[in-house]
Amino acid sequence: MTTPDFRVIADSNDITAAIRRGLLSLSITDEAGFQSDKVTIKLDDRDGKIALPRTGATLDISLGYKETSLIRMGLYVVDEISLESPPQSMSIRAHAADMGQVLKAPVTKTWGKITLGDLVSNIAGKHGLNPRITDKLASFEIPHLVQTEESDLHLLTRLALAHDAISKPVNGNLLFAPKGEAKTVSGLDIPPVTILRKQITSWNASFADRAKYGAVEGDWYDKDEAIKKTIKIGEGEPVYKLRHTYDSPEVLIAAADAKLKQLERGTGSLEITTPGNPRLAAEGKLNIADVRSGVNGQWNIIRVEHSLDNSGYICRVSAEIPQQQ
Repeated sequence: MTTPDFRVIADSNDITAAIRRGLLSLSITDEAGFQSDKVTIKLDDRDGKIALPRTGATLDISLGYKETSLIRMGLYVVDEISLESPPQSMSIRAHAADMGQVLKAPVTKTWGKITLGDLVSNIAGKHGLNPRITDKLASFEIPHLVQTEESDLHLLTRLALAHDAISKPVNGNLLFAPKGEAKTVSGLDIPPVTILRKQITSWNASFADRAKYGAVEGDWYDKDEAIKKTIKIGEGEPVYKLRHTYDSPEVLIAAADAKLKQLERGTGSLEITTPGNPRLAAEGKLNIADVRSGVNGQWNIIRVEHSLDNSGYICRVSAEIPQQQ
């Protein structure tokens, strides 16, 4: 028998005991890619004596079990407090601390020839973050890039989509890494989590046609010859056509390869509900065992909702089939 537990530090003050007295539910949503991680804390406010927290307060939250240990889930900034009745309750909503407004401010800038690594480092330094980008992506050279009334966050998102990567500020770091590589911001592998059939409360899996697209092609404009040229990635049929015309063959190849990987991953999805496990994290690996053929094996985690209330602690996990090697 295990007992779910949590810790909440608000602006360096431990408020766990106060939260525990009125806790109705605590929910943390951890997402891969570009969405900001979120937390919602709902409290019993029937006596109206809970002090309203200030917006902008930081919440350092950990989850786990009393019999084992707590695992830090992240640092969040309170951005909304709502009250409702009946029954009278208070909801505190917060987002990941690094998804600040400054990253969302519009910027106009022309970048000359630059590597992805230098660009990520430049933006990270500008916002007081530490750049964390994989070597392969860091060395990719961008011949020309225009940022017109576009936030740094949107620019990084656009580039990440073109490289089948994710870009996200997390815990003081600016992460830029390929999807499904299961890398933490420190560069260490996230240990895979194995879930057995007996640990699963419910599950559903769906599969699309693997052969929907066998290749991706696109065009780039050769300024020296003043003509469009076509490049195809993959050998199968049918062929997915990219709409955008690219400035160089290198940028086109990266975009086509990223799209093909995305199409491959989109062939299968899995949803499971399982007893709470704070080691389940977006961008991590999930090993399913003892369920059935076709479902057993490794999946990439794309979303985890950690939910703790009077009924206990559960996780709702969304995952997808890894890119085929």
